[in-house]
Amino acid sequence: MKKIFTLIALAVACLQGNAMDYSNPANNDYVREWGKLKLVGNQLSSESGEPIQLRGWSTHGKNWQGGCFDDKGDFELMKQKGANLARIAMYLKEGGYEDINWMKQCIEWTNSLGMYCIVDWHILTPGNPNAGDYSGAENFFRSISGWIVDNNYKNVIYEICNEPNIDEEGDPYRPDVWKWVKKYADKILPAIAEKDKDAVVVVGTPQWDKALSCPMEDPIDTYGLNVMYTFHHYTCDQQFFLGILSGAAASIPVFVTEWGVSKDDGGADGQVCTGDADKMLAVCNGKNLGNQIISWANWSWSADSRSSSAFSSYPNSMKESGQYVESQLKKGDQFQKSISTPYEDPQVFDGENDLILALEKYDKGGHNEAYYDFDREDWWNCSACNAGDLGENGDKFRPGEYVDLGYTDKSDKDNCYKNLGYIVNGEWVKYTIDVKHAGVYEFELYACNHIDNNIIGISVDGENALVNDKEGTDETVRAFYLEQSKGGVEDGGYDDWGWVKPVASPEADSKWSNTKFYINFKKPGEQVLGLAFLTSNSGLGALKLIGIDRTGNANVPAEAVSVWPNPANGSFNVSVAETSEVKVANAQGAVVYLQEVEGNATVNLQAAPGVYFITVSNNSGVVTKKLIVK
Repeated sequence: MKKIFTLIALAVACLQGNAMDYSNPANNDYVREWGKLKLVGNQLSSESGEPIQLRGWSTHGKNWQGGCFDDKGDFELMKQKGANLARIAMYLKEGGYEDINWMKQCIEWTNSLGMYCIVDWHILTPGNPNAGDYSGAENFFRSISGWIVDNNYKNVIYEICNEPNIDEEGDPYRPDVWKWVKKYADKILPAIAEKDKDAVVVVGTPQWDKALSCPMEDPIDTYGLNVMYTFHHYTCDQQFFLGILSGAAASIPVFVTEWGVSKDDGGADGQVCTGDADKMLAVCNGKNLGNQIISWANWSWSADSRSSSAFSSYPNSMKESGQYVESQLKKGDQFQKSISTPYEDPQVFDGENDLILALEKYDKGGHNEAYYDFDREDWWNCSACNAGDLGENGDKFRPGEYVDLGYTDKSDKDNCYKNLGYIVNGEWVKYTIDVKHAGVYEFELYACNHIDNNIIGISVDGENALVNDKEGTDETVRAFYLEQSKGGVEDGGYDDWGWVKPVASPEADSKWSNTKFYINFKKPGEQVLGLAFLTSNSGLGALKLIGIDRTGNANVPAEAVSVWPNPANGSFNVSVAETSEVKVANAQGAVVYLQEVEGNATVNLQAAPGVYFITVSNNSGVVTKKLIVK
């Protein structure tokens, strides 16, 4: 490779600063070490771009019996027990009230201790954030964000609506509630951005913070803020929903701003479920489809009578919940990854011929590594549960594993596709494939004729891979809807299959109705394709990657060159399918980089903010792509 001109010298980055002392956490100054937080992709990160995890407790509303325990001494004790985060729960109803001066005092105290804090506008009943009971929200967030900026506080995260909901149990997928949240966010986010333009803001999701599919299929306008989405979890009775968090982590940034080692009523029956809490924390520590490190706040820092509270007698006697959380905090960072390996050899996509993914050949590694399948313990009560009919008559396919596999045509099992079935919200599965040509590809799906919610996300190597244009630059809508094969029926239709194209959800804003979906492979070679089923699903019979005819082209096919991320924050990558000359010119036409790059290679470059044009030339021709560096 001949290097003609170098845009900028690239050096190996090293992490600077003092390591955190989790054996004596009172000495740590997290805010000084990490600075003002931001998102790098989906990952909450330090000001310098290093992944971080905030961990701590949520205060109880100061209006409740049992005390809020939210003066400086209480935050000092919280920090001594290992917390780097305090969530300040300000109830607006249930006997609560708006108190901006109290919130400011809590911010000052946590900042002085080097801790981060969440400003929680705590709605619960009514569950519509636009209700008149919450009419002060816009003025509150405009006022407090201005005060935070004036005082140069870097420790604040805004949580703009605690738990939006329609007070009904059942399926958390409620697009109607999400429409409330979007309307509300269009008032509150600009109010924050007006003062604190780089803020991290957490937005609630439908049905007490469960339906993470909603911001994926129907995105909000972030107004330039670092917007994350909320998930709440109670370990004794909500394991059914945990997979939603695990699957969505590959597509959007998430924050568990409230979770308890109890049932979702706070533990009125006294039950504590630490084994299931271990499962939730494994997901937060990175054992998820996106390997995202997810921050969390435990409910609650109080001496409430229920089992979710930390204390039986404050400050000297902790309950089992408090002891468990403290033990986890004292462990410090426990970052992990979900790692899988091919079932046999990787399935090969040459980029020219169609690949119909063999769904039964999902990766090896088991639950939480190669797949997430909830019914492994709870459905059919079997020790190795394939609820599909691929392993009927006791002859289990892939024994000891739990992905539910069946046949799309039971009358001709030898000549039909194997389907994924019995899909509940949050299940996901991985496939290792060998991609010969990087690029943006169309795809189709083999679907049955049963009507279901059918919201699906797709990732590659733990990152969102759904794009809405052939250039691969638009990642606005990060989940698609699986249509029925022949019009759809409410009851039945499971044996009637056909090919369909991915479309925008019919429940999403109409402005997305003409959205086109593609899969973006940013580099060639072996990579892991992830399918995340964020809602209940009627089943998937096959996924077809559609190849591209590369013969007789006068120009380099756009899909043979990848530039990402775009827009970029300083650093970006260029991949080429064949040996090429890569030229980068700024908006004035000045060449800032010129280099020959070998085929199937990727170069990492850096540039100052501005507009650039990347021209790739090789034996096939020439293609130019536009890049924006922020």
